[in-house]
Amino acid sequence: MKTNDKPFIDRFDYHFFRARRKFLDLILTTYYKVKRYLYNGNFTKKHITFAMVNGKFQVTSTNHEDFILAIQKKLDKLSLKNDRKKFIKLALTESLEGCNFIIFSVSGQDNKFVQFWTGEHQLKYNFYANDVNKLKNHFLSVVGLLSEMGFVNDTVPEYRGHMTFKIDKGTDYISVDANFKKDLELAVEFTEIIYKQIYKTKGSKLVAKVE
Repeated sequence: MKTNDKPFIDRFDYHFFRARRKFLDLILTTYYKVKRYLYNGNFTKKHITFAMVNGKFQVTSTNHEDFILAIQKKLDKLSLKNDRKKFIKLALTESLEGCNFIIFSVSGQDNKFVQFWTGEHQLKYNFYANDVNKLKNHFLSVVGLLSEMGFVNDTVPEYRGHMTFKIDKGTDYISVDANFKKDLELAVEFTEIIYKQIYKTKGSKLVAKVE
């Protein structure tokens, strides 16, 4: 008697891969649900990681203070081991993992800073100048650089793109905001040019602080 096992094998493969796909979908769904709850649903910000440990799916939660401390230690080491441009890229990448903001500065010259808000996993640049930090004379240079890189003043009604900058002038301050979104390479190039051509710090090493 001749038998044909192929249909059974085909059915087995189909159900096996279908079950595996459902399992993977469940993991991904659980990941994003838990992440949204911990990241957005708590007043105390949490950071979660997922891993397979000894064949078991494991979820761990870290409070924001411990998370920032670990990132800061990593940035301190990266600052010593890498050239300036590479350090900027690595630091911005780390900050996007869950930090609220990152501030670059030259060691010993805290007034020459570049800062990005990263709390929404985007690179939101903020230039802030007042009489204390003495950065007001760099205002036009920063706006000019943003324009060269494709950003447009948000007061231009004809522009419908997303690359805009916003200027805010008070009695004792001037600020400029520009959202680089997730364009890491553009943000790195922008930051490097700020230090090289506007702040004129040549090849000085940078440090970074996250919060």
